[in-house]
Amino acid sequence: MAEPIPVDRLNEWYDELTVEIIGRVCAPDSGCLDIGAGGGEILSHMRRAAPRGRHFAVEPLPHYAEGLRRDFPGVTVWQAAAAATEGRDSFVHVVSNPGYSGLRRRPYDRADETLVEIAVDTVRLDDVVPADARVDLVKVDVEGGEVGALRGAAELLRRESPVVVFEHGGDHAMRDYGTTSDDLWALLVDDLGYTIHTLAGWLAAEPGLDRAAFAEELRTQWYFVAARGPVSARTPEE
Repeated sequence: MAEPIPVDRLNEWYDELTVEIIGRVCAPDSGCLDIGAGGGEILSHMRRAAPRGRHFAVEPLPHYAEGLRRDFPGVTVWQAAAAATEGRDSFVHVVSNPGYSGLRRRPYDRADETLVEIAVDTVRLDDVVPADARVDLVKVDVEGGEVGALRGAAELLRRESPVVVFEHGGDHAMRDYGTTSDDLWALLVDDLGYTIHTLAGWLAAEPGLDRAAFAEELRTQWYFVAARGPVSARTPEE
């Protein structure tokens, strides 16, 4: 039986698995969409795996969006938050821990986080990603706003069937968005025909989780893969 990953190494482990998934999914001309791109750490791996592809990134924090445009000149960057509707909304910038920033305040690990509320544009990805764009891989890291972001991209998901790597911290992170894990399951599995896996499970070509197994995994995991079609279809040698 494999040794459990130490808690202080979990994020690093998730990143390593995500990079491996990118390598499995992407061909040199694949297209990728990074929702909540931050400083571009995952986007850089997408570009490396698919150097001839057409890539897109969504990032609401101005300094990060400016950095993405500077560092990735071939990538289309929207300085906005992905949501179910287009418009303007307040956004909680967690200055002391930017990775926790999101459209709604959520429970934080520390009580003394420094918060600044700013106004941002919101976009429906179905409205802005060109209909002729190839999208093979989507990464979602939006701190509880997964359902809104994916509802706004539902037609893209139906059309392109990309593999979706998403962070999901469970109902406590979604509470202020008015959504639950059941809503996420209903959207991805019931409406869009995806199966949900742990990152390691998808890489090992294991079957998808059922609803009860997903709920159980949420006790210890917060990154998952949603996929349609064959599991782990590409291998590193292909």
